[in-house]
Amino acid sequence: MRVRFIFLPILSLLIVSLPLLTAQENNFTEAWFLYEQGKARLDEPGGPELGEALLFFQEAIEKRGGTFPEAEMAIGDIYFREGAFSLAKRQYEKAYELRAGMEIAEEKYTVLYRLAELHELQERYADVERYLSQVIQDQPYFEEDQYQNLRDAFVETYYDKGVDHLFRLYRMDGVAFAARAHSKLGWFYYRTGRSPAILHCLYALDILVTEAMKELRRVEPGFSFTTVEAFLDAALERENIRQFLVAENFFQTLYYLAAATFADSRPSLAEPIWQLLATYPLEPLGPAATTYADLSRRQLESPWVDPKINTSERKIENPSW
Repeated sequence: MRVRFIFLPILSLLIVSLPLLTAQENNFTEAWFLYEQGKARLDEPGGPELGEALLFFQEAIEKRGGTFPEAEMAIGDIYFREGAFSLAKRQYEKAYELRAGMEIAEEKYTVLYRLAELHELQERYADVERYLSQVIQDQPYFEEDQYQNLRDAFVETYYDKGVDHLFRLYRMDGVAFAARAHSKLGWFYYRTGRSPAILHCLYALDILVTEAMKELRRVEPGFSFTTVEAFLDAALERENIRQFLVAENFFQTLYYLAAATFADSRPSLAEPIWQLLATYPLEPLGPAATTYADLSRRQLESPWVDPKINTSERKIENPSW
């Protein structure tokens, strides 16, 4: 009797809770359906239907009980497109606060990149630095004290042996999310005359080379890195790697590595990089590559250091609706 007395209440609780669980699962599924409907409205062939998309995202949030970080970010994207930067910032920050509930954990970096881009458009560079620094906080190679020797060796190897030798030695796996942050910080520190510019550019490039090498070795297991030029010969033959390197600003970062190196009074290291960009056939890749080929040719003719940018604070402007 005692066993039955304990078992029956537990069984009753299970019977009552099953409909609740089913309802929660249905709400979760319906919320994602509404979210996908909103995303589809943003990609309409005739142009984005922002108003309809906004309604779908809001309904999705309600269906999830008010906690749907991906939908909050999507609403931020709508405000961003409309130039309502204050509202976009509020949405992105809310999405980041709810990041623990994201289905794909690395989407939190997308939010931080959106915030950095938003503030860069407003020339609020201190905020850009802050958000990008939050991205690389999760990269142990850059943040943790135990890797200080690696960071020192990275730069010293580049100074002593050049970029080809450096990329033959080092691979940074599992941190692809940080490449864009390092690339932008490399540019930012170069344009503000600060020493970490070279390290950030090197980290960004090494991460991109690492990711591209993994793809190359899927089709050619014995492929090994020898020089940047030979790497490009192989990488640009494959459409997916070509698109990846262009999208992730490989050529821009390579150019600013040379620019930062020249600004650090090391022209003998900068010039071979500019020479490669100036002479390599980058025309099929479009402006994301040819812009830096043109700049490199000009640098080889008469090198310069770009003027420092103004990092003073500006308020985010919010146009009237």
